[in-house]
Amino acid sequence: MSLKISNHFNNLGTFNSLLMLVIAVLATSCTNIDEHPLTLRVGAEPSAKMRNDIGIKHFEAGRNMDALLQFNQANYADPTSGEIHFNLGLALWNENKKERAIKHFKQARKLAKGNLKILESSVVNQILKEN
Repeated sequence: MSLKISNHFNNLGTFNSLLMLVIAVLATSCTNIDEHPLTLRVGAEPSAKMRNDIGIKHFEAGRNMDALLQFNQANYADPTSGEIHFNLGLALWNENKKERAIKHFKQARKLAKGNLKILESSVVNQILKEN
């Protein structure tokens, strides 16, 4: 009887170790970026600002596809906003659409107009350096 119990605990220990390994692998393979979307500058086109603000709320609530839809609408209203391109890059990256995200991050830097949150984003700078 004690041998069966001992084997059970050994198997349970192996299972727990395997489970921890799977969780660690999944956690390190997440594609989400640890950055927050940016608000638009004072005087931004009103429709772009409204859509961008709604997109930020969706993004922060984890509704990435809804955020992406709103950021796209904001971009249609004002394609010259570096902040909107930055936000599109974040949402696209989180959807594993890396090539499109990189294009928007590059455009965000071109249109940053001195915005240091775009220009000095360590995560985005690392992505662009690697691509």
